[in-house]
Amino acid sequence: MNKGLNHRNRLPKASLFAARLACAAILPPLLLLTACSTTPTPTPPAKTISFSEDIFARGFLPGKTYLDIKREDTDSDGQLEWVVFYRFDQVGGGGPVAALIYDVVLDPESQLPIVYPYKLRTPDQNYLAQDIPELSLVDIVKEDSLTRKELVFSTDTELVFFRLTRDPSGPPVDNPPLYRCIGFFRSDGGVRFNPENHRVTVTSRAGYERSQLVTRREFEPIADGYFLTNTTTLVSPVESRVDFPEGIPSTILDTPYPEKIVLAFYQTLGKSDAKPSLYEYLSTQAATELMQGKLRYGSPLPFTQIQRAIVQELSYYPTQEDSKAALVIAKVIFQPKEGAPSSLIEVRWRLIRVGTQWKMDYAEPG
Repeated sequence: MNKGLNHRNRLPKASLFAARLACAAILPPLLLLTACSTTPTPTPPAKTISFSEDIFARGFLPGKTYLDIKREDTDSDGQLEWVVFYRFDQVGGGGPVAALIYDVVLDPESQLPIVYPYKLRTPDQNYLAQDIPELSLVDIVKEDSLTRKELVFSTDTELVFFRLTRDPSGPPVDNPPLYRCIGFFRSDGGVRFNPENHRVTVTSRAGYERSQLVTRREFEPIADGYFLTNTTTLVSPVESRVDFPEGIPSTILDTPYPEKIVLAFYQTLGKSDAKPSLYEYLSTQAATELMQGKLRYGSPLPFTQIQRAIVQELSYYPTQEDSKAALVIAKVIFQPKEGAPSSLIEVRWRLIRVGTQWKMDYAEPG
């Protein structure tokens, strides 16, 4: 009986196939419904201010391209501001760079917070930099009861300083500027800032193209920055000197330019372990006179008492490959190991060619 019952409950093969087909026909809509249910919903709009999208992309600053943003406490109030860099007057992919500082301040009328922009104005509408500069905060200008750090924008060839001019908690006004430029330096030869002593070194290659020497000028801030008070004129440099770009070259004795021999000689004064030694720049006669303390080289002191010599100016008469003699004029300040430096002294050096090398022979009477 069980066998007969099992036999009667079995479906024919054709009916079983039809049932499976019917099930298959139902599956696709189910899969479609499942797929629709997993489609991601659109991303809601950002709830934060985007300077690139909400200001630049909407055309509020026409002709200007957003570059980058930094968060720094630019007004020393313990809160971070937005320093926004942008490019203007664009040519191709390049162009000058400027910056704005956005700060959250209290609107005096509504007593509600607003995001207010402050411009960073440079002298004579100059641009801030050619590339996005580094930003550091350094306390350069000392105040009696406050510690407000100055803004230092720097690249390899540019250095710009800004100082806060008043209490930032007052009404949001940018005329007169909240941030005033107190120093502006630019040189293709390079600029460098020392945050320890606040010295700025400006390197220029102009005037020494033949020998590839450079001029370095060093500036220190006065009471109100690196400009003379109420002007945009730089203070006078505390030191100016002719220099080698990267120190005295190891092959200096073989240079074809006699002015480099004279500069190396004066830079070697005061260095007992220098190589080449002081004597190697001199002819045999001049080296003997130096050893005897009889060589005239401009200093009012013996070379053993000199800490260093600073060549402020260097000039020469052009020489050729077959020249046997040369004249180089150096203006030098001598710094003794003790006491005040000398005045600026002009020394006119006669050099002779010994083999393939230039040697300093004697200084003409002044």
